[in-house]
Amino acid sequence: MVFNANALRAAVIRDLAQHPGGDTTGGIAKRIGVDYRQVYAHIKTLEAEGLVSAAGESGVRSGHRVQYSLDLGRLRDQGLIYMRYLAGE
Repeated sequence: MVFNANALRAAVIRDLAQHPGGDTTGGIAKRIGVDYRQVYAHIKTLEAEGLVSAAGESGVRSGHRVQYSLDLGRLRDQGLIYMRYLAGE
């Protein structure tokens, strides 16, 4: 569950939400002040949850040019599920 997130994962989600065109792990890392490898680890978890998608140039994933984007609709859906869980529903 994405909301089992620590502060760094939350920062990655927030950064991607503020950059709807997406960005690379390096770009995200620079903005939030951590190493790109830390961002990559969280991106992979978010991608597995279906919250983040990846595309490289011409749709091919390759090296440093991979752009990651957040699915805001899916994030909202997961947020509602989590709120229902917290409310005991």
